[in-house]
Amino acid sequence: MKQSRTNFIFDSSNRIIWLKLILILAGFILTSRLFYLQIIKHDYYQQSASSEHSRLFNPSSPRGIIYLSDGSGTVPAVLNVIKYTVIADPAIIKNADDAVSKLSPILNMNPDSLKKLLISKTQYSVLAKKVDQVTADKIKSLNLVGITLQEKNERTYPQGQLASQVLGFVNDDGQGQYGVEQALNKDLAGQAGEVYKVTDVNGVPLVLGNTVVKQKEITPKDVTLTLDIAMQNIVERALREGVQQDGATQGSALIMDANTGAIKAMADFPTYDPSNFATVSDPSVFSNLAVSNAWEPGSVMKPLLMGAAFTLGTASPSTTYKDTNSVTVDGFSISNSINWGPQMMSLQDVISKSLNVGAVFVLKTLGATPQQLQQADYSSINDGPITDKARQNFYDYLTNHYQFGNPTNIEQVGESSGFVNKPNAGEAVDLRYANMAFGQGITVTPIQLAAAYAALTNGGTYYMPSLVQSESSDGNVVYNFKPQIVKSNVVSANASQEVRALMINSLNANNSSATRAGYSIGAKSGTAQQADGKGGYKTNSYNGAYVGFIGGDNAKYIILVRLDGPQTSGFASAAAAKVWTTISNQILDDFPIQPKSS
Repeated sequence: MKQSRTNFIFDSSNRIIWLKLILILAGFILTSRLFYLQIIKHDYYQQSASSEHSRLFNPSSPRGIIYLSDGSGTVPAVLNVIKYTVIADPAIIKNADDAVSKLSPILNMNPDSLKKLLISKTQYSVLAKKVDQVTADKIKSLNLVGITLQEKNERTYPQGQLASQVLGFVNDDGQGQYGVEQALNKDLAGQAGEVYKVTDVNGVPLVLGNTVVKQKEITPKDVTLTLDIAMQNIVERALREGVQQDGATQGSALIMDANTGAIKAMADFPTYDPSNFATVSDPSVFSNLAVSNAWEPGSVMKPLLMGAAFTLGTASPSTTYKDTNSVTVDGFSISNSINWGPQMMSLQDVISKSLNVGAVFVLKTLGATPQQLQQADYSSINDGPITDKARQNFYDYLTNHYQFGNPTNIEQVGESSGFVNKPNAGEAVDLRYANMAFGQGITVTPIQLAAAYAALTNGGTYYMPSLVQSESSDGNVVYNFKPQIVKSNVVSANASQEVRALMINSLNANNSSATRAGYSIGAKSGTAQQADGKGGYKTNSYNGAYVGFIGGDNAKYIILVRLDGPQTSGFASAAAAKVWTTISNQILDDFPIQPKSS
């Protein structure tokens, strides 16, 4: 019996000890778990709990308005209109079938497709986008739990297709695409604020709930462009008619203020309606041809070559040379487009008759020695080679003076830099430079060419091309256009005047209907074979260009027209010249331009 009692006591004490150990262990586990949850995972669970009853809101102002200039005022080219996105939160929808029966006829949606969205396991489902106000009001009146309407400002373009490539559009994600909409997206869009608000179980913000601002809103800016709406209409109408009448594949035209760089009109054809960009089948029409598509411009390069020669003093308007209708360079024959027969020609003839052989001669003078320049007939220059010095000088003027090969940094996207052969690069470099003298083997964009012509004819100042007249925020002007000088002394003032005279005489000599008493009007045509993309040229396929100025004592506006592949008899440039004449005549008729003083 004694032994039995001892065993009982021992067994009882063991149970008590084990019970204490179990309690201690359970307390340790519970304490550790609480420490883990409340201390280590505090932020995680706090955020998780908050997310159940808080939502991120993105308050933002409507995208900035874009205006066109209209005389002394402005007219809107891009506005905002309120549309709605219909969103479902499947987690809190109480009766999907009821919601389907009420929503499907309003949204014109298939009931089965709609129900799949309403019962999906996603956090939210987009049921419809760009819903108008009338439809939105019908949905609001249903008071369906889990169905919300998100207000969104959509872009509308009240001028239709006008200046579409310059303007661009805004995609469904609210991002600017092409044109000014993309180039100035940061200014036009501003920055949406980020605000977290406490909500109820239905996602409705509580009036007394805490609000936390995560990101401050930056107000969008309104932008006024330098484009004059009347000039833009003139250019677009003339360009459209020219492309259609002469069967060109595409065309581009622009007007630039020669003394500021401000673009007064810029158009492409074919074009599109930015309000319906989603229906466009060929996205290439979105690009601004005047900025993004570099091409071989042809003989419009000749006045620029003259500007270099006159400034360097290697030639003058009185210079003459013997033109034999062809010249051999690197074993290849270069000929004039029309055989005038062997005769003495002037540099005025080089412009008026567009002599390729004459352009090669002027190129050669850029490398002539003082002794050669003193010869009366320039025979040693004309019969001699294209020297390294000639190539170096021409390259310097093309790239450092006229800025070819460099983007102009105009407020557009996708700008091409074009291409200029380096003076010592590749085989047959003399032939390359001979071709460049009359605009083949070099590529430039219309905006580059117009800016170079402005510098050539305004006395020698290269202004950065610009499309932005002003920007404003909350009604306060934060930017006003000021002409930006990229380079002075592009050509000498005297050379500029001499080249203007050559271009005026050329236009008169060719009996152009663009002539107008009391005004200075000068231009140069350019026809170039279309490149085939394989290092050669297409047969019987040409591009035409016509570039010039209008003004009084000085050049006021540069007008440029480019037509690709016009189906006309004669030179392709003749088709471009018709468009140019239509534009220049109407500008002179409709806009105040100071005539010549004498």
